[in-house]
Amino acid sequence: MPDMRHLTAFFLIASISIPAFASDAQTLFLEGKGLNAQGFHARAAASLQQAKQLSGKNPALRAEIENELGNVHQLMGMTDAARSELEESISLAESVHRQDILASALNNLGNLELVENHPEKAAQDYAKCAEIAKKSGSAELAAKAGLNGARALERNGRDASSLLSAALSSARNLPDGKVRANLLLGIGNLYGFPEGGTKADDGAAYAALQEALAVSERIGDGRSKSYAQGFLGKLYAKAGRRSEALELTHRAIFAAEQVNAPEILYRWYWQQGRLQNELGKKDEAIASYRNSVSNLQSIRNDLTLSYASGESSFRRIYAPLYFELAELLLDRASTASGMEAERYLIEARNTIEKSKTAELQDYFRDSCVTARQSGNEGSESYGKHTAIVYPILLPDRLEILVTFDDGIREFRAPAGAQAITEEIRKFRVLLEKRTTRQYLPHAGKLYSWLIAPFAPELSKRRIDTLVFVPDGPLRTIPMSALHDGHQFLVERFAIATTPGVSLTETSPVAEKPMRVLLNGLTQPVQGFSALPNVGEELDSIRNEFRNATVLRDESYILPNMKRQMHDEPFSVVHIASHGQFKGDSAQTFILTHNGKLTLDQLQNLIAPTRYSREPLELLTLSACQTAAGDDRAALGLAGIAIKAGARSALASLWFINDSSSSLLIAKFYEHLKKPGETKAKALQEAQVDLIRDDRFHHPGYWAPFLMIGDWM
Repeated sequence: MPDMRHLTAFFLIASISIPAFASDAQTLFLEGKGLNAQGFHARAAASLQQAKQLSGKNPALRAEIENELGNVHQLMGMTDAARSELEESISLAESVHRQDILASALNNLGNLELVENHPEKAAQDYAKCAEIAKKSGSAELAAKAGLNGARALERNGRDASSLLSAALSSARNLPDGKVRANLLLGIGNLYGFPEGGTKADDGAAYAALQEALAVSERIGDGRSKSYAQGFLGKLYAKAGRRSEALELTHRAIFAAEQVNAPEILYRWYWQQGRLQNELGKKDEAIASYRNSVSNLQSIRNDLTLSYASGESSFRRIYAPLYFELAELLLDRASTASGMEAERYLIEARNTIEKSKTAELQDYFRDSCVTARQSGNEGSESYGKHTAIVYPILLPDRLEILVTFDDGIREFRAPAGAQAITEEIRKFRVLLEKRTTRQYLPHAGKLYSWLIAPFAPELSKRRIDTLVFVPDGPLRTIPMSALHDGHQFLVERFAIATTPGVSLTETSPVAEKPMRVLLNGLTQPVQGFSALPNVGEELDSIRNEFRNATVLRDESYILPNMKRQMHDEPFSVVHIASHGQFKGDSAQTFILTHNGKLTLDQLQNLIAPTRYSREPLELLTLSACQTAAGDDRAALGLAGIAIKAGARSALASLWFINDSSSSLLIAKFYEHLKKPGETKAKALQEAQVDLIRDDRFHHPGYWAPFLMIGDWM
């Protein structure tokens, strides 16, 4: 379940008395603060931005607005903006001697430092906050800063027991209220489940949580009551007292239902499902997990935007819920038969699909990026000779769900997530070493796990196209380079990849002339090396498409691209330039002659074609690069077609500054022009052409190119 570091917003809400400024700015400030407290961060930011514009020459009000805006932007993952605003708030508060605002801004700055994994800086900010809060008579904020400081020490691997003890004393001296209850909850949870250098003290945890429960009952606060009962259940589960833990979790669910709090309900249904599973109540556990996922889905957009940062990704915090439910469903399918078994398999696949969708939203920091889903959530057929391969990495095994034209089948391999990940890491590094064949044993082992379990079915059904829906580390390797001991996988099958079945719309390429926009850099610009082979690449494509429009070097700039996209409905946009995909989408870009094309700019450039009569069929990025082992960067590459608004994308996992890249691209377009040719088969034929060329037989030359999205 999510650890306490991701509940900052719940436990750490600054409390400042607001002077009576009779102005629209004050009204908007109060509105924004209220919206933020309810979790509506985007709406809160809009109100606070308006308040900021109207605050005029009132530095105290401006300091409060900047503080709250920094808090909101931190929760939205906009850490650069948050830091600037919080530092401005601190400066303004110091200039007008507002110690209450200064202390609150320091507390929020500490929260930001924790999110960015700077626990030492966070501890310093919290210590300053506590000192100022005590001097200004704000016992509540001083107690909060004490608890936050303990959490920062914990994160840094240091013993925080003395700070925790002091925070507990401070909390006990506060009057009954939500602040006191929340502090006791945070203290109890940190005592029971320390994150670093503090030894767990279950007795102290129990006492603090019982006090929190008593306070919540006296003040009639259902939310803090639910948290207290749920955390007590978690503590009992830790002690192996599962039946009592289950009863407390039941009560926590009931309390959360009374206040209609899905952001709490998903947590306790998840805990209930785990306990039921451990007690052997499998069907009840599945029902609880379904309820948990349903509640999380209802607040998914807010959660994704709130925690979308490179440090706290959706996958690490929430994805385990989806995978645990999928594992239960797969186990249940193994004991069922016929249509019942297939229903469980489809539900397991669709459960992971929900996680993949949310993970893409998290990476791109855009809840609308997956808005146009295909709706393919059943056992749809994608053609008699196509198989959709859905690997699911579990701790003790690999589950492979394969959709054929007559339904979905389950296969297993006896290798857990850790072993497969280690093999993937070695394989990826060795693939890029084009002077050795050291990659081959790893290519064979991965084939034995990922393909061999269902290889006989592929032969029996005469499958010619494999569409992979990879997850986690599997996104970082090209499946085309797997090897059965005789040949590469791509020599037998056309291969494509998609970030999710429900995220992909498929349709054959229209039988009409392609309109192509070619963009590329050959010159060294902005500190990046020259790409001498790009000129040859653009020329070879131009030979295939005589009417292609070319933007090269100085003419390859964003305004020219916008003008061309506005004036003509292109079916293919080809970009041959340095592309850097990072774990943080904000640092991902494609180089133009005079700037860097961000993912949002690429989306704005292409997305308007999505709903036109002639949407962009293919986006090609022929010089992309993702770091080996960077699963989130590979996720960004996998989702590029969806983000940009293209039906499909041809992109590279790593960059090859070599004539082989230009040759492969030219052959791909040559094959794509053939009547009835799919994009996946055009890429297959181009890759096989290079395999048969002694100069480029090594997969380091041809394997990085992936067909992403619609493979038809």
